[in-house]
Amino acid sequence: MNDLMGKLPRPLVERMGRMSGMALRGIIALVDEQPDTFAALVERIGTWDDDPGRTAYPRPRYQFAVTEVLRIVNDAFTAIEEVGPLPNEAVVDGARPLIERFAPAEYRDAALEKLAALPPGSEPMNLSGGEEAGAIDYVIAATAAAWLIGGASGRMAMQQSVRLTLLKQVRYAESTASGAPEREQVNEISDADAFALLADLYDEEYIRLIPGPRDRGPWEWDMLAVLKTHLLETPADATTPEQAEELKAKLLTVLQAATATLTKATKPSVRTVGKRAQPKRQPKRQRKGK
Repeated sequence: MNDLMGKLPRPLVERMGRMSGMALRGIIALVDEQPDTFAALVERIGTWDDDPGRTAYPRPRYQFAVTEVLRIVNDAFTAIEEVGPLPNEAVVDGARPLIERFAPAEYRDAALEKLAALPPGSEPMNLSGGEEAGAIDYVIAATAAAWLIGGASGRMAMQQSVRLTLLKQVRYAESTASGAPEREQVNEISDADAFALLADLYDEEYIRLIPGPRDRGPWEWDMLAVLKTHLLETPADATTPEQAEELKAKLLTVLQAATATLTKATKPSVRTVGKRAQPKRQPKRQRKGK
């Protein structure tokens, strides 16, 4: 990948990196329920090419950003459908409230109308906007991605780990855009650094609650992901008391979710007498957002 980028014109490399970073940060803003941040990113994607000194870009301004988001959508579809089919209606129903709550007002109605026109069932679902991809297409694709990686109604495990993976991609894209040498990039956080932050937040003995990689469950990976996500953006020694309290709250949320899931899993199942079992559906082919 680095070899390929090295052969492209520097202005194009910068644009690809910035657009990728902004597109993926838009998904994170939706997952974090930050409508102002999302709106600012939607606008900035559309105006970036107007900055003084930019090389003219011949294609639709939002096209690359939409493509980057659809890469996340397709990856999420692939992971989810390993467990079971996910009909288009579920994605539409999941994205709709995100558009209603977080989409910029000027795009909301058009996005909802276009979302409602998507085909049902397992028909091909084109979210790309084609050759005319614009802000509305980005809003729809980003909200679909946010719903999918934000839990997809219980179908996706390790939400914080998925969010961390997304942030790593953002950091790599932004480093590529800035032209930072690879040795100066900070795109990964070690377990040791995450444990050190955990020890700062709690007692030293607390880190022993998280076992080694081979023995970790989804919630332990998520706890580490919370810590690593923070360290990707903020050095440990620059963490404020307010940020420390926010981290503790996030860790507590992960533990509470784990407790609720384990409690639910231990409840005995109840079989409804006289209800006909539905036949198993054949696995469908993988859909792409195009």
